[in-house]
This record gives sequence, structure tokens and C-alpha cells, in this order.
Amino acid sequence: MQFRLLDNKGTPKWEISRWTYSPEKKRAIKETLGSFPCYFSMVSGGILDKCTKQEKAEVQEWWRVTSEAVNRERVRSQVTTLPSIFQDLETLLDVIQDNPEDLAELKNHAYAFKDAVSKVVRRKSRQQKNQETVNSVPA
Repeated sequence: MQFRLLDNKGTPKWEISRWTYSPEKKRAIKETLGSFPCYFSMVSGGILDKCTKQEKAEVQEWWRVTSEAVNRERVRSQVTTLPSIFQDLETLLDVIQDNPEDLAELKNHAYAFKDAVSKVVRRKSRQQKNQETVNSVPA
């Protein structure tokens, strides 16, 4: 299976293709199974229907890894684009004392940050639990 990011104008898309051997042409030919926008949370059924069981597993594993990386990047960008005011506690205290509107704005960012962090923590603990379950199963 081959996964390629198409850098077309507008929405970037992932293209999924595979190489198959063609006896009549006596060579390998590339077969494109389809493409879908990056923001989709799953590969379309149309693409999966064309896949063998092994290829489906490959596509789903690739998608899991890709979407985790995308989510990690999203959380990282949320963390790094938080107002620099968070980095300076003194300024933060001044703002809280001076302006209730800023305090409200700050609370919104704090909730977004807390939400992003808790999602990551939940996912990590789930992965750890799954890993422990896999490790504890007798071979």
C-alpha cells in the first residue's frame, strides 16, 4: 500500500494506492484506490471495499498512526499558541486584578488548555492499559 499526500490547491488530500502485477503487461502497475480530505476521521468505505483483509489492516493502522500524529500536533499548537501571558505569572496577577473581561478571556483559554491536556492524558492512559492487557495475556 502507498499513502501519498496530494498537495492540490484548497484542501490537501491523502491518496491510497497499491502496486499489482499485471501478467498481460508483464509488469507491476499502480492502482489508485482513491483519495480523501485530510480532515476526515476515517478512510471511506469505498476505498476499504477494494482492499484485501491484510490491506485493510494496513490502511487502518496507517490511519490510526497518522490521525494520532495530527491530534498530537493540534494539541501541541494549542499549547504553544496559548497567550504568552500564561508564561508570566506576575502579569497574569496584574491582569486579574485590573480587568474582569481579561479574566473571563483567560478562563476560556484555561478551559481549552485543560480540555486538550485531559484528552491527551486519557488517551495515554488508555494506550497504557491496552499495552498492559496485551503484555499480561499468556503466550
